[in-house]
Amino acid sequence: MKTCLNMVLLVSCLIFLLAWFEPPEAQAGPYHSSNYVCLLDADSGQLIYSRNADELRPVASTTKMMTAILTMEYAELAEIVEISQKADHTPEYTIGLKEGQEVQVSELLKAALVKSSNDAAVALAEHVAGSERLFSFLMSKKAFLIGAVNTHFVNASGLPAEEHWSTAYDLSLMGRYLLRTEYINELAAARQVEFKHPGYGQELTISNTNGLLGSYEGANGIKTGTTNAAGKCLVASARRNHRQLIAVALNSLDRNGDCARLLNYGYGDVSREKIIDSREVFKQIKIVRGGAEYLDLYPEKDLYIWRAREENGLNVEKKVEMDYSISAPIRNNQPLGMLYVYVDGKLFDSIRLVSRSETGQNSPGLIKLKEIFH
Repeated sequence: MKTCLNMVLLVSCLIFLLAWFEPPEAQAGPYHSSNYVCLLDADSGQLIYSRNADELRPVASTTKMMTAILTMEYAELAEIVEISQKADHTPEYTIGLKEGQEVQVSELLKAALVKSSNDAAVALAEHVAGSERLFSFLMSKKAFLIGAVNTHFVNASGLPAEEHWSTAYDLSLMGRYLLRTEYINELAAARQVEFKHPGYGQELTISNTNGLLGSYEGANGIKTGTTNAAGKCLVASARRNHRQLIAVALNSLDRNGDCARLLNYGYGDVSREKIIDSREVFKQIKIVRGGAEYLDLYPEKDLYIWRAREENGLNVEKKVEMDYSISAPIRNNQPLGMLYVYVDGKLFDSIRLVSRSETGQNSPGLIKLKEIFH
């Protein structure tokens, strides 16, 4: 009797638990241990896949991408940097620079990007802006200018600080921008480089902290980062079949594996799809008192996106904005509006809408004002 009662209670508990259990929704895209990831097509700037990509996070030494960007824009590689007391006393990880030593900018970039040396990053910041504080301010402004609008830096190294943050998506934009510079491109892809340390008679061989270099086909960058607050982070890039992709994983349990799977997804599971055809009428507008009642508008160019073959996980939104007052006649190929295409909430491209015929020769015409279509 007691055994039967226990069985009844057990079955009742199971039924109760199953009633409340909701299986997780199936998610399109690759597996990843990180909750903050994104995959960017570096050639077009299109976001291919993301998860919590706009959430503010500490990003550790991935910060040094922006340090390198500003350094390349404001300093010459051959300039000599004198190491300050502050740079000397920067917390680990460091390359062991001492106050008063002199090092070329090119060498400090090696230490900062390849070995992730904090003292090298501080030395570069002070050389460019006079102080790390001012340099950090310039870093945030530059990030905003390249589209990384959810980023705020307070140091050049990525050491933990309260108001120092970025996002997976913003870091992908910084990585894309960084790879435009030839010298940085070479450093980001190098598994090892020779570093001229001022305290040693011979060059030191330093190894890149990016574990995908040499282990993932086509890997060519970019930057790692690790702190207790940020966890293990990686901004990784690869080029295959003339396509450059950038993958980001923050606070990851397996940053190399996460980024490898994201890159595999971009190379293997998505295809190029035309979403705007310049030969097809996109919109008709009514002409008031014109020579014709309606006018066809065409996109000025074709537009393609990368989209998953089996399941579309992307949200593509098209917006047309009209805000013109135009008198007849209307010329062939005259711009009359703008088409804005958003992919997962990010502006991907803007295309002019044009006429492909002449009309309204008889009398003055007026295009309807401020038409906005979704």
